[in-house]
Amino acid sequence: MIRALLLLLFAVTAYGDDAARRSGFSPTGRAEARPTFDIPDVEVTTHEGKKVRFYSDLVKGRTVAVNFIYTNCSTICPSSGALFSALQKEHGRVQFISISIEPKVDTPAKLAEWSRRFRTTPRWTLVTGTPEAIETLVKSFGQTTARPQDHTPLTIVGSDVTHTWSKLYGFPGPEKIAKLVSEVSQ
Repeated sequence: MIRALLLLLFAVTAYGDDAARRSGFSPTGRAEARPTFDIPDVEVTTHEGKKVRFYSDLVKGRTVAVNFIYTNCSTICPSSGALFSALQKEHGRVQFISISIEPKVDTPAKLAEWSRRFRTTPRWTLVTGTPEAIETLVKSFGQTTARPQDHTPLTIVGSDVTHTWSKLYGFPGPEKIAKLVSEVSQ
């Protein structure tokens, strides 16, 4: 949590308070409710090198937490990874999915290395794919770009069963995500 707050402070200091707010940084992890997403069933490759369909194999019939990462990130992504790492131990009913937004660099081998760093369990899948597939996924979740230089901390929690979704901007604490998991699962 301290690291997340330091990163927020960096964003505010480096880019100014207004720019940090516009980019989605929020110390409280502001949530934006959304009834559903039209999640495409594009082919992606997991950190284990397996080809899977994003919706059919990872989301369909599940409660999921999704974030967007790239392995060369030294600010936002390590904090997001640490959050998912802590949460996966406590929330057995959630499938965690990290989507690489730098598919030309983030090969399955690089994602596997990142996966080992954060000690992922089988309930956490990291994916990459063609630039077109990743752009389609990013846009389907309501983002405008998959460019690393425009990357902001975003976690999406939702249930394909109840079709209830929430977007969390910033660095939400584990309690906030746990609360949303309960809400979207009902």
